[in-house]
Amino acid sequence: MYLIGQGNDTHNLEKQDSIIKLGGYRFQSKYKVIAHSDGDVVLHSISNAILGAIQLGDIGEYFSDKDIKNKNVDSRKIVDFTLRFLKKKHLKIINIDLTITCENILLMKIKKEIVKSLQNILKTKLINVKATRFEKPCNQIRCDSIVLLGK
Repeated sequence: MYLIGQGNDTHNLEKQDSIIKLGGYRFQSKYKVIAHSDGDVVLHSISNAILGAIQLGDIGEYFSDKDIKNKNVDSRKIVDFTLRFLKKKHLKIINIDLTITCENILLMKIKKEIVKSLQNILKTKLINVKATRFEKPCNQIRCDSIVLLGK
């Protein structure tokens, strides 16, 4: 049995020196992600894809941005929460394909680092990260993901 899930997440960016996390990889940026959590759009997107594949809703149902206890929550906590569902259902990640869209942050130089971080977090080697830009200037960062799960 195989299950496919699709996820996405988008956050606004603000011009300000900060540390950004993408796929658990931390790096210095001239932009800050505006988010209730730590704003890791990659881990959020993957978590949504996993939850979708196993028909358990989305991360907003478990980690509401209206709940103060989720303020600045580490996205590793969110992805670990979704991975526990996989373990209970005796499923594993077969592969993941991601597209990160951002106009202001050039990702070409860090794509390999994001992949390494994700391989460590998700315990799978078959992860692809693509980077692209919006058609028009846009102060956002977005990640779309497809996850294939299997027994």
